[in-house]
Amino acid sequence: MSNRRKSLPPLNALKAFEASARLRSLTRAAEELHVTQGAVSQQVKLLEEYLDTQLFHRKPRKLELTDAARAYLPVLTDAFNSLLTSTNELFGTDHRALLTIKCGTSFIHRWLTPRLKDFYDKNPGIRIRLMSAVWPSQDEVEEADLEISNGFGDWGGMKVERLTQEKWLVVASPEFLDAHPVSDDPLQLLQYPLLSTIGDRENWPIWFRKQGIMDINIEPMLESDTSTMAIEAACNHVGLLLTRSFHLEPVLASGKLVQAHPFTLESSGSHYLVLPNRQMTPKVIAFRDWLLEQIAESPQAVKSS
Repeated sequence: MSNRRKSLPPLNALKAFEASARLRSLTRAAEELHVTQGAVSQQVKLLEEYLDTQLFHRKPRKLELTDAARAYLPVLTDAFNSLLTSTNELFGTDHRALLTIKCGTSFIHRWLTPRLKDFYDKNPGIRIRLMSAVWPSQDEVEEADLEISNGFGDWGGMKVERLTQEKWLVVASPEFLDAHPVSDDPLQLLQYPLLSTIGDRENWPIWFRKQGIMDINIEPMLESDTSTMAIEAACNHVGLLLTRSFHLEPVLASGKLVQAHPFTLESSGSHYLVLPNRQMTPKVIAFRDWLLEQIAESPQAVKSS
């Protein structure tokens, strides 16, 4: 008996129970599994005998799960879903897994797409579908295998990994600064057009307040709902932009923008990798490992201790 308990229950019995418990119906489970209701009932009874545990309270018009069944159901559902996903990835029609990634447009344009060739070179068996998002998911990652988001790490019920440690910088194009010289005096910046991104927790009033300048009315000349648009405006000499350092790396390196004021502000937010709270599939593991490797080369990366 002890050896028997170490082996898995019969697969058909597990499938019959999982479908019946999930659908709360022997009839609907039989339709899904393409067998008779009697066959499903027989397999469920076989599982109950194997486990020596009652799984259902059988009522006239419905199945009521026992406590043991409620605990066992999510384990089996996750296992079958993971098995199906991995099978499709490895043995699908074109033998290439489809990885769906949701992230902000700035991250896509300024960081991810320039590096995708490296990912494809290392993972030729994975296709990628990119979905842009202005605002991060709140309760769960929807319609994607993973999400790369700006935020504060407060995604409930999901796996979250912090990727970056960022700062707020004031930047402008060299052409703008040639026409509008900026000194270290922060009050001088109020003479010039200010640019910002909508929804940022740290903003121009906070930047001034951290330098002891209180109770001033600041109305940016241009507000954008993405960092990409704000950075493009700054590159085109529109004004002074307060933005986070991560997205600035390529434009600072190219010289299109330069830091216009020496004061920097630590960011409470950063970029996070957000994963559904379930077992990671091979394609997700491959992308996560590649992403962390690439991020580690950035000056803004979170350094592991």
